[in-house]
Amino acid sequence: MTTIQGKKYNFEIVSYHRRIGFCFFIRAKCKSTGRFSCINNLNAILSELGVDLDDPKFADSMWVVTKNESHEFVKTAKEFLSSSYFLNYLERKLDEDREAGEWENVLHA
Repeated sequence: MTTIQGKKYNFEIVSYHRRIGFCFFIRAKCKSTGRFSCINNLNAILSELGVDLDDPKFADSMWVVTKNESHEFVKTAKEFLSSSYFLNYLERKLDEDREAGEWENVLHA
């Protein structure tokens, strides 16, 4: 797991091996509330990762992918989440989503 620090959110890039393949997701954690949501299925993230939007394996908030796909997604996510411009844009989008009630909104223990 890699964590990228934002202003309002911490972003965790997660990839791990399971019997069925590699699980990949990006989780945003609100610094003030401790609540989190997986965000790799947001349009801004999907666009940066360059996935086929018609492929059903990318519809959920956790993806089961190949080892190579996982490696590339982690590398790409680290790159775009390291951009202060993109991070500011993404945090504004997450604020909008939270206000609209579109977060999984799970409390992190």
